[in-house]
Amino acid sequence: MQENRRRRTRIVWPRFLCFLAVVGFLIVGGVLLLMPAADQAARALYPRTYREWVEQYSKEYAMDQNLIYAVAKTESNFDPNAHSKADARGVMQLTKDAFEWVQYRIKDDSGVTYDNIFEPEVAIRYGTCLLSLLRDEMGDDPRVILASYHAGMGAVNKWLKDPEYSPDGKTLEKIPYPDTNWYVERVIETMEIYKKLY
Repeated sequence: MQENRRRRTRIVWPRFLCFLAVVGFLIVGGVLLLMPAADQAARALYPRTYREWVEQYSKEYAMDQNLIYAVAKTESNFDPNAHSKADARGVMQLTKDAFEWVQYRIKDDSGVTYDNIFEPEVAIRYGTCLLSLLRDEMGDDPRVILASYHAGMGAVNKWLKDPEYSPDGKTLEKIPYPDTNWYVERVIETMEIYKKLY
């Protein structure tokens, strides 16, 4: 009787190990099969829309492509017809003042006007240029650049002079405008997602 139990145990144990191996294989295989689908779904949520122009102008103005995609995604979700309550327009949501400041700084006499900002190429060119000009004016800290893009250089310069917000006059530890703080965090988070996906 004991001999029969031993035989059954010897037979059952290898079967159980085989069962575990098959289950493990199916789980690992399923995960590996789902990973490309998850990547594909994430890329659909975070596309590289207007890639040709983002690549062109990010090179021209020496800006990180992921930052340009993140700003366009956060500002308008790549909608060329986006129009905010503050009268910011286009893919990169530029106001008329910001557009004209960029145009003046780059001495653009091509005949492009603010009415052209709904054209994705114009919006991406001017938005990317604005980010590069802000970097030149305000320094390399992405939080400072993005806060300036959203709230304006005047507000950010005040914050940089206040030790409550800036410990060194160059970086921002706190952003007093809740909407600008949310915007900066959202763009940086979105930029990190683009870096991981692409």
